Amino acid sequence: MRLHRYVAVALGAAAAMAIAAPLWAQDARPKDDGISAKAQELIAVLEADASTRDKARACQQLAAIGSEEAVPALAELLSDPKLNSYARDGLEAIAAPSAGDALLKAMERLRGVLQIGVINSIGVRRDPQAVDALTALARTGDTDTAIAALAALGRIATAKASVLLLQVLDTATPELRAVAASACLTCADRQLAEERGKGALRLYDAVRRAEVPKYLRLAGTYRAMVARQSGGTSLLTELLVSGDRDAVATALRAVRAMPGPKVSEALASELASASPELQVLLVQALAERKDERAQAAIEDIARTGEREARLAALKALGPVDVDALTFEPLFDGRTFDGWEGDTAKSFRIEDGAIVGGNLNTTTPRNEFLCTERTFANFVLRLECKVVNANGGVQFRSARVPESAEVSGYQADMDSSGRYWGCLYDEARRGMLAESDAATVERIVRKDDWNAYEIRCEGSHIQLFVNGVRTVDYTEADASIPQSGVIAVQVHAGPPSETWYRNMEIAELP
Repeated sequence: MRLHRYVAVALGAAAAMAIAAPLWAQDARPKDDGISAKAQELIAVLEADASTRDKARACQQLAAIGSEEAVPALAELLSDPKLNSYARDGLEAIAAPSAGDALLKAMERLRGVLQIGVINSIGVRRDPQAVDALTALARTGDTDTAIAALAALGRIATAKASVLLLQVLDTATPELRAVAASACLTCADRQLAEERGKGALRLYDAVRRAEVPKYLRLAGTYRAMVARQSGGTSLLTELLVSGDRDAVATALRAVRAMPGPKVSEALASELASASPELQVLLVQALAERKDERAQAAIEDIARTGEREARLAALKALGPVDVDALTFEPLFDGRTFDGWEGDTAKSFRIEDGAIVGGNLNTTTPRNEFLCTERTFANFVLRLECKVVNANGGVQFRSARVPESAEVSGYQADMDSSGRYWGCLYDEARRGMLAESDAATVERIVRKDDWNAYEIRCEGSHIQLFVNGVRTVDYTEADASIPQSGVIAVQVHAGPPSETWYRNMEIAELP
């Protein structure tokens, strides 16, 4: 399709939702002796043998004054290629019908670029008297002229103009159909603003079904949904399940302009069966609706959705209620699936627990069993036991290259009880935050199972032992990674064992 210099004018009009009232219909500016005198002075410049520059400036000033007295002089300049656009600016600003008559007469006698400029000005004035003449040009004129005429008819937006636009949309060449579609949208927008909703919907529906470029069909579909409000839910659902990325994006954009519980119900109904990617988008759209049905649907996905959708739902719900989180097993109690490390000598599975080390041999070096996945924000819960041991739970950590070590945060523990509940930075900065010794002495069951909970939200880290918070730490160093693997440790030293079981995690946004 070749690109005409006037296509931009026609297509740009489709996006205009707020259009000025018709100039021809406005009350004429009250005459003022001072303005009239100034107008006469400027008209004299137009009629004299003045320079093109001076005449152009006079046209601009007359546009600001809007004096009907200037119509004849401005009309004379419409055939001047150098002053045509300046004269048209002046006539567009004059509310009197005589300005419209002058443009209409000029449109009939001019040709080419000058005629097209006049057509554009008639469209700006939204003059209904020009509809028949514009219709003739749209049907019989050359392509450039027809494009300008269609755009002008879209701006005029009368019922008669709509008829011609729909005919062109249905029968013309692909190029003119695209222009007609854009003009239909402009026309419908005007009609909707003037509470002529039936006519507007007819135009929107015609565009969305027409054989025109996709972006125009989607523009018509968007407007059709928004104009119908809750009555557009069936069309909304159709787009959501289409599988077309652009169509889905259009539907979700329309949702923001379609209030009411019926729309929330339609979104919620699609949520459970949608793909994980679409679930994330639907959650975000529902979060903006602020009604009970939307809230309930988001809460449901926060409990049952796929990982990305669940994180999006948690983010939408705001501050996290830890007791309401849905936890998933991090260790299945039977295999090392999802973990990597020395499972031949250093770690084994016994009684549903990961056991590091043994009580018969020494441990020559620190060993770590790491998750294959990384985690950023989460709540991790597990039960731990140490027997003659020093151990810990690593998080937001990483393997040290060419070493058995792991570098990163560690929730510490040991048989003496001194380090339970402390936050240590393994192979990096050392102790970051110590727990209160008296509290630890009171709550920790030595050589027995203890519950550990680790909460990470951005730079905020909290540790809990047997339900008591032992560390509340905020990372001040922005260079420290906020994601990494989770790992369990057995410390180098004499015969010892570290036990870890009932490991479960709830990721946070």
